Amino acid sequence: MMTPWPTLHQRWQQVQACPVNEACASPCVSVCIMKTDADECWGCLRSLDEIAHWSVYSPAEQRLVWQRIGAQIEQHNAGV
Repeated sequence: MMTPWPTLHQRWQQVQACPVNEACASPCVSVCIMKTDADECWGCLRSLDEIAHWSVYSPAEQRLVWQRIGAQIEQHNAGV
């Protein structure tokens, strides 16, 4: 199975360049596997609640989710 990190990192960079009042691209990378030890998808790093509500989140709420995901991406890349 392909790791989602490169794709997520690319999307995170796109979100950072997107105007703040516009909806963000979804973090979904079509690898929908929930981790057994955490309420988090292995593919997009979102919780079930975040996945379920993504389409109704405001751009600001989407950005908050992306900021958390971005921090995880940066932490991962620092350890690689």
